[in-house]
Amino acid sequence: MKCLRNRLAFTLVELLVVIAIIGILVALLLPAVQSAREAARRMQCVNNLKQIALATHNYHDSLNRLPPGDDNGTFAGMSAFVRIMPFMELGNSFVLYDPAKGNSDPLNKQVVSQKIPGYLCPSCAFAREVPDPVCDANNRAPGTYAFCSGNADPYGTKVTGTENNGAILNGGCDPTDLASIIDGTSNTFLAGESHWFFKDYKFTSGPCAGRIRGGFSYWSSPYPLATLFTMRGPFNPQKMAGDSTRLQNFRSSHPTGVNMANCDGSVRMWSNNVATSVLDATASRNGGEAVAIP
Repeated sequence: MKCLRNRLAFTLVELLVVIAIIGILVALLLPAVQSAREAARRMQCVNNLKQIALATHNYHDSLNRLPPGDDNGTFAGMSAFVRIMPFMELGNSFVLYDPAKGNSDPLNKQVVSQKIPGYLCPSCAFAREVPDPVCDANNRAPGTYAFCSGNADPYGTKVTGTENNGAILNGGCDPTDLASIIDGTSNTFLAGESHWFFKDYKFTSGPCAGRIRGGFSYWSSPYPLATLFTMRGPFNPQKMAGDSTRLQNFRSSHPTGVNMANCDGSVRMWSNNVATSVLDATASRNGGEAVAIP
């Protein structure tokens, strides 16, 4: 009976073995769980880009042109993401935005400070909290998507002779429509991802000097490097490394590449290993390139 009573409890060795087995099982299952979660986040990101593309098409159907990247080349007014808000079921917010004022004007703070789920990739890694009332003018909320203005200088205009050659252009260029996508809407980028994970990109002046900046892709800002990207610089950079051109290229927090939407509304993941020539050709709307899309 004494021996039987002693066997009613586990020994320390048995407990340690059970704990070790549980730890091994958790270690085996965790990558699978993380992979499933990332797959779900990636699908949501794809859906966000499809909704942005659909809203852009609806804008085109209403006004017979694609939304400009900014109003007049000053990069201080209304972004294309603001313009498509009525077609993203955000009409109630859009009517509160005063187009005569800039996106950093206090009168538009009520709108530009809104975090809009459809403008945020759920996988995006933020290097800091955004918005920060001290560091982010007008408390502007972040966005993690940008429209594609081509493969050249994002500041290019007709006057400088370096006009944007993508689908969505800055205000110093002639407006575009779907008919101007000569290379084909299925072969031309419309928009893609932009994360905030540049831990080595820091504020250089003002009250936040020296702190991590991460990025400045505010969805309401028409400024190039915010919502109007090109294919200049390396594709999908994960750090600045002292190269300012990396601020103007598409980048993602997904482990396998960057989700990009075409002008026909299709969305696909682009690998980091895609040739630069293919990316450049797909970024332009009228280059006449004959490339095999991988």
